[in-house]
Amino acid sequence: MNEIIKKALGLQMNGFHTEALDIFRKALKKDPTHSSLCEHYGSSLLSLGYYQEAKKYLTRALSQNIEKPQVLNNLSTANRALGLFDEGLLNAKSALKFKPGYVDAWVNRANLHMDLKQWNEAISSYKQAIKLNKDDKGPYLSLSRSYLYNHEYDKSLQLNKKCFTRFKGVEFLIGELICYRAKKEHIKALDFAQKLKDEFDNELMWFEWVQTLWMANETERVKEESQKAIDKFGRYPALMSIVDLLKDK
Repeated sequence: MNEIIKKALGLQMNGFHTEALDIFRKALKKDPTHSSLCEHYGSSLLSLGYYQEAKKYLTRALSQNIEKPQVLNNLSTANRALGLFDEGLLNAKSALKFKPGYVDAWVNRANLHMDLKQWNEAISSYKQAIKLNKDDKGPYLSLSRSYLYNHEYDKSLQLNKKCFTRFKGVEFLIGELICYRAKKEHIKALDFAQKLKDEFDNELMWFEWVQTLWMANETERVKEESQKAIDKFGRYPALMSIVDLLKDK
């Protein structure tokens, strides 16, 4: 059975997902409760977005042995995708019970706390993920967002500034801008957004510029600048969502 699993995983790694799933299905017809088969088949289904079916096989993989952190974490991901946030949170907590240093499970747990609007718990979990892996910028971005939802704007602002210095990721610049907007510091937000627009001159930064104008109630400038953006980049959806709001003004 191990050779069958290796073959299927090899096909999957090389992009032959349909062929890999066929191998798993045929093997499961012969042994439908085989724990490793269910585990790998469930993970493959999860990676392809078949969440309901993935949940079925991941659950089956745990039926004989619950102490499988990766399977529990994958099940957490499946439940989150299905909107079953409480169930997914229990899965993530169980994964961490068996493997306290499991970074992905801490991130999953934090994401589910966010889904449940449990901001303090989310903040604590993202911090734990960062403590375990300081080199992944993803949890920093999520921590910044959780501070915002918890109305801790200054903490979010300082984190974005610090992380941009370290990672040089444009996401942290946008995070800084969002903090100024959240604090209703419109003059500072407009100045910062204009600098970003002028420096990068791309769709994203033009959208952020127009959105900042919109949030500062600069209606006429929104009309002017959105038209400039349309002339440069076309009628892309994010920008048009703002333009549509102006139709009745």
